[in-house]
Amino acid sequence: MERLCIFFSWTRRGTHGGSHAFVLGGIAIHERGARRLHRQLDSAVMKYTAGTGRAAGEYELHVSEMRNAKKPKSSAASHQKASVWVDVERMERLQLLRDCYAILRDFVPENHSLPMALFGVAVDRNFRPSYSPAQREQFAYEVLLNKFDVMLKRNKRDGDHADLGLVIHDRRLVAERDIQDWTREWRRAAGTIGRLRNLADVPLFADSKATRLIQVADLVSYAIWSHYFPEGSKEDCTANLWEGFDTKDGNRHGMVHYTPSYGSGSCTCESCRPRLMAEAAGLRP
Repeated sequence: MERLCIFFSWTRRGTHGGSHAFVLGGIAIHERGARRLHRQLDSAVMKYTAGTGRAAGEYELHVSEMRNAKKPKSSAASHQKASVWVDVERMERLQLLRDCYAILRDFVPENHSLPMALFGVAVDRNFRPSYSPAQREQFAYEVLLNKFDVMLKRNKRDGDHADLGLVIHDRRLVAERDIQDWTREWRRAAGTIGRLRNLADVPLFADSKATRLIQVADLVSYAIWSHYFPEGSKEDCTANLWEGFDTKDGNRHGMVHYTPSYGSGSCTCESCRPRLMAEAAGLRP
């Protein structure tokens, strides 16, 4: 019998104070769908790495590493480890990334009543400028956890799927206890947004090398981060993702952009525009 458990994994970018935004990205997917997505991504990896003599699992889908993999300088070779991605030509690595984003765009789970959903939040560094980087990070976590919790509540109400959500986060030793403490408190009482009622436990942590799901979260967070980069991106990966973010009745709940320009109505990104339209129509976004 198939277990009705939803896995949620995410990663983060912009944890240092100089970044243009703090970004979280994630994927909510049912257990059987997770296995299917894993196989599809492994097949894509094998297409470009078949001649290297390495197993597909040795190649982590980590965008920064894939885009910038370099052999260590000879003078530092004694203490630098070369990325496995140096075995693959850069143009092929970039094409593999495009293929992976296309897989996410086109993915259809076996159980159509339990679709995959993407989640993301981007908090501009100028949003609530009095916030410290730590406060901005905590706010982003609360937003995304609540968005996930609301989806679980909606699934229970509309689809008779009484699943509790399991949050699986990429390993982050310096912040694990903080994140778990925040979540424990939000499950006990409402924070600034609302109380979490549909999570099975506090977030669990795992090495991103161990599961493609956390690697998918990195693909999502990179796409969001680069989309909102001030100078723009040469290749906007979010083009393949917008339709995958959790959506209900035309409202895109799964992706939220927090920026001062939203309040003035001047941000017309794919996240802000539907919220502005919903507000103008008197609907709750």
